Amino acid sequence: MDKPLVSVLVPNYNYSRFLGECLDSAVNQTYENLEIIILDNGSEDDSIAVARKYLSDSRVSLCRNEINIFNRSYRTLAEALASGKYQILLCSDDFIHKEFIEKAVRIMETYPNVGYVHGEKDLITEKGEKIYWDPFYRCSFIAPGKNAMPIYMMTTVAHPSQGVIRREAFNAAKGYDKEVDHMNADRTLWFYMSYQSDVAYIREKMCVIRIGESTETFKTQQNFQHPLLCHLTIKDFVKFAKEKELPKVYEREGAALNKLAAELLDYAAGMAHMESFEIAKNYLTYAKIISRKIVDTENYRILDDILRLKNKDDERLYKFIEKYEEKKRDYEPPDGYIEISV
Repeated sequence: MDKPLVSVLVPNYNYSRFLGECLDSAVNQTYENLEIIILDNGSEDDSIAVARKYLSDSRVSLCRNEINIFNRSYRTLAEALASGKYQILLCSDDFIHKEFIEKAVRIMETYPNVGYVHGEKDLITEKGEKIYWDPFYRCSFIAPGKNAMPIYMMTTVAHPSQGVIRREAFNAAKGYDKEVDHMNADRTLWFYMSYQSDVAYIREKMCVIRIGESTETFKTQQNFQHPLLCHLTIKDFVKFAKEKELPKVYEREGAALNKLAAELLDYAAGMAHMESFEIAKNYLTYAKIISRKIVDTENYRILDDILRLKNKDDERLYKFIEKYEEKKRDYEPPDGYIEISV
């Protein structure tokens, strides 16, 4: 059987220190029919020198922008440069395990209604310290996409590097057509693709996601772009669900906003820990706007007291900031799922 082409899309800006590990993970996949497209956005470090080391592999190409086009990289790569039947947006500070693409393609070739496959993840810090992350679901499965949509009201489930996508389903969902930040770009894509196709999930760890203070996601948290767009994303999902008569989606609006408000308190606590008190106050205020119930929580009262006094109190902050390694998941898959072996 002919193996279809898979596009591995690597947007990069000043991540030369991680880019080699990322590209190694792409070129060393057990699935070989790949095109690996690096899009550098005017990096000022030695990213270009790192990327050029891989150009001896005929599957690798390098495109350059003179300026940083930020998340427009997603659209440029996926809609203008990619030609594969399947594609993965591999962020240049992340890396994937060698069998991920092979396993994802096998699932989608076997089940033509599956539009995207999520592989499970671990996290890694900028210093290279691995953080174990509980699998989101309790088993590998295939499920009706519309039954997965309510979940995206509550959480993103997967980062871009966790998803191998069927291009046909991507196009039907209009791709990266939303002006959203790094984290919401994937959440929005998963939501709208779920309306078009079924979804598959691999419980085995298939990739490693970088976290830290220099990541694009963290920057959107600092400049307050991220919370605003998270709120707008939920409202956009609700509007779509009402138009398409999906009550299981739009009936979660209240719960989704309450959850977002609680998450904003976590961000506020993180900013307070860094003594960015004004940003922390903005998070606290916006949490209250999103959900009036948040003011009655102990976490809100703790933060309000800390921020009024502008007193960094790590002992109190750490009592309610959820640690990555303490997060327990292992949820039941969406309704109508079929468990699969991968």
